Amino acid sequence: MKLSKLLAVVVIAVSAAACGDLEVVNLNDPDRERAISTPTDVEALIAGSFSSWWGSGHYSRIFIPMTTMADAWSSSWGNFGMREMGSEPREGWNNDPSATYASSLFNVWRDSYKALSGVRDGVLAVQGGVALGVDGADNARGLAFGSFVQGMALARIATTFDKAFIIDENTSLDDPNALPELSSYTEVAAAAIAKFDAAISGASSSFTIPAAWVGYNSSWSNGRLAEMAHAYKARLMIEVARDEAERAAVNWSGVLAEVAAAGNTDFELLGDDTNWAWSRLHYRAGSHEGWGRSDYQWIGPSDQSGEFQAWANLTNVQLRTPFVIDTDDRRITAGTPTADGKYQKYQAGNNMRAERGTYHWGNYVDSRWRHIRLNSGNGIHGAFPAKELDYIKAEALYRTGNMQGAADLINVHRVANGELPAVTVDGDQSARCVPRHPTTGACQDLWEALKYEKRIELFHYGAGSDFFDDRGWGDLVTNTTIQFPVPGAELDLLLMEIYSFGGAGNPGAAPQNRRDAIDPESIRWKRAALEAYDEVVQAEGKHGQVIN
Repeated sequence: MKLSKLLAVVVIAVSAAACGDLEVVNLNDPDRERAISTPTDVEALIAGSFSSWWGSGHYSRIFIPMTTMADAWSSSWGNFGMREMGSEPREGWNNDPSATYASSLFNVWRDSYKALSGVRDGVLAVQGGVALGVDGADNARGLAFGSFVQGMALARIATTFDKAFIIDENTSLDDPNALPELSSYTEVAAAAIAKFDAAISGASSSFTIPAAWVGYNSSWSNGRLAEMAHAYKARLMIEVARDEAERAAVNWSGVLAEVAAAGNTDFELLGDDTNWAWSRLHYRAGSHEGWGRSDYQWIGPSDQSGEFQAWANLTNVQLRTPFVIDTDDRRITAGTPTADGKYQKYQAGNNMRAERGTYHWGNYVDSRWRHIRLNSGNGIHGAFPAKELDYIKAEALYRTGNMQGAADLINVHRVANGELPAVTVDGDQSARCVPRHPTTGACQDLWEALKYEKRIELFHYGAGSDFFDDRGWGDLVTNTTIQFPVPGAELDLLLMEIYSFGGAGNPGAAPQNRRDAIDPESIRWKRAALEAYDEVVQAEGKHGQVIN
């Protein structure tokens, strides 16, 4: 067996299954030779890699169960591992290649490397003398866009897996003595950041990215490409953190700089029922009342009736049942518990099986992507809205001691969309405050208000973002898997030991969640600690079909 052949199989993603005969014939070799033979084909290879990146996150992938793992959405159906990974008590990830939902994870790995492989071949062709455009006039465009896609693919890998291969045009796949080793997620993230920086540098030349390259919605100027690289770099910087300590240690001043350079334009894709931009994440997960419901852990903190606290305080989760929400947040209801809000639709009755736990049930479903489901996948898919940058900036301001600046940004969407009273540096302490603590009902501070607002406003835009935020904030349910291993099928091919994460007593499991055991005194202590920290900082001048 030649390891170089195995790695080549990985990089070009020709198979998702382990094979008894490890001397695999690469059927893509002839196509590779064809693909790099003409400038048109080389450019198409680089451009098409973007669709591979999109598919790595928005088709039938692990990011759908990640939503149940983050308690943003709740479902007891089996699809993609939703029930397996979102049930309580939490289980670890089954990394056996033959496991029912193994493909949910493997396909992220495969499609990410497919994107990296396409760019690698295209860049090597350009470096080898293939000229894009007249006399190479479009070389800068192809190389800059290629660097952007590389950054996107590596970012997806870094946020999802504990380790991976770093593959680009500088990687040798022919010399068995120079093959890459598996790198840690922090090293992969650093490689992604370097690619984003390369894209930004490359975008100093004037060019236009055709609309077809980026989802058939609108073309990008070179300046817009640079802005998107800054935006995705900022997202990566915060989402790669595995726990509270790593999130707190983020270079928040650097994040502020990236946000400042990222512009203020929504990134959206136009999908149809045959287009690669179609998104199962939007089409099914979250918006389809037959597949699942909005989790009460997500929307419940807005409740004023006390029902959410009664629900959350049932330590036996099997006793939890749906309730209606009394809230002033007009994104959830229009004023009465059963009146559809701007983002949430009331849905009485549940089709999920009671024996799997009524705690999965709910009376609300996020309706923002409902138009796509009702129109067979046709419509605008939001990928990175400009308002996400507001929340990234708000957290950066909060982390660097600018509480008022954070509050001001939070209030932009809270007041306009939620029609809620503005928060102050103390959060919302009004008689009908939003959010409330899940077990005590106490009004929450600015930090909890920031988290609540980001959750409500940004549900299901970025693949996995709900999970990545909760991971870094320390809000995942105890023993939730916090990262994923190299897929078992890949480890099989490489003759490496299969390992995994999550579940009680295992590595890579979320620690005890603060909301599992907290009282008013704890809340008062936390608030006092934050106020003391703020004083010190200022003094120092630092600032489909359901599967059963």
